[in-house]
Amino acid sequence: MDRKTQQKQKNRFIRITTLVLFAAIIILADIFLLADHNRQFSERENRVLAKPPVLTASNIISGKYMTKAESFVSDQFFLRDGWITYKLNTDKLLGKKESNGVYLGKQGYLIEQAKKPAEEDFERNLDAIRDFALRHAGDQNIVMTVIPNAVCVLRHLLPPGAPSIDQEEILRKISDTLGSGLHFVDLTQDLMAHRTEYIFYKSDHHWTSLGARYAFEALCPSLGITDPVLSYTKYEATDRFSGTLASASGASNVRDVIDLYVPDSDIQYVVEYVGESRKTATMYSSSALDTNNQYEVFLGGNHPLIRIRTTAANKKNLLLIKDSYANAFVQFLLPHFGSIYIVDPRYYSDDLDQLVTTSEITDILFLYNVNTFVEDNSIAGALTAES
Repeated sequence: MDRKTQQKQKNRFIRITTLVLFAAIIILADIFLLADHNRQFSERENRVLAKPPVLTASNIISGKYMTKAESFVSDQFFLRDGWITYKLNTDKLLGKKESNGVYLGKQGYLIEQAKKPAEEDFERNLDAIRDFALRHAGDQNIVMTVIPNAVCVLRHLLPPGAPSIDQEEILRKISDTLGSGLHFVDLTQDLMAHRTEYIFYKSDHHWTSLGARYAFEALCPSLGITDPVLSYTKYEATDRFSGTLASASGASNVRDVIDLYVPDSDIQYVVEYVGESRKTATMYSSSALDTNNQYEVFLGGNHPLIRIRTTAANKKNLLLIKDSYANAFVQFLLPHFGSIYIVDPRYYSDDLDQLVTTSEITDILFLYNVNTFVEDNSIAGALTAES
């Protein structure tokens, strides 16, 4: 029997086995679905699960009811986590190189697929950023960078023939649309120069501290940092990090190291979680290392507004408008600003223009990753001037 025939028989056996197993438990799955429909959060996937849809005439007519019902059934399916892992193993046997939106890359890398821009929100966000920059032009140094993801920078690790949206083209469009109101910095080539190093996690969609360090060093001239601290003490926080891509794909055996880079400086600082009545003398949250989302060791995750006051001998005050990529970036900023205000527009609801004025902001940095930026629907609302 030749190899091609053997592979066909193996594929047929896998399909039949899957069908038999699925048919055998489908009734039990429905029973458990009804019994376990209050499961609200997936620790493994680190996300909120879909809720039961509300049955209304408008939802039925618009089609939203069926869409939400499908999401609910998918999220609440009996033994969902086990099925994700089973699907991954089956896909591997079938020779597939992708699982649930994650490429199974070379050298053990799991690589998130590039996201297509949600055009309406994408355009609104760019317009809002341009208008915000124009309102503050001349008063503040305004810089923006959008970090290309591993799917772009580590393209040499993608499976052969893997299709991907051109993130470099997206970055060119962002730069062209924003115009001269701010300084847009494309860091693609700076990161690609280090693409053989550990600049992205294997199991997670974020960059590593090393990747953030290279980005910081490339951004220093734009941020007016003329004498940056380039010496750090590196601490290994954990070597058992299993991130969002491992959860989504089912590849639960992929592990990463999270390193912390503490600048060799005598700068001290206090981190205040504004609105939470909480202060701390470190930006690192050791308690996060006991959770499924260990990346939250940086600043304890995402918050509406964080204020960091330092002993840096300058009057530079930075406003950092960001997504979670910036959380690992902040450790490099600490010696260089008297105050750092960190705003996540997904959770922030106050007046940003007023914050710029009352906090005597001298520098503004927008820092996002491409996949988050092209899908974010919160930036425009946070930046729009209140009438």
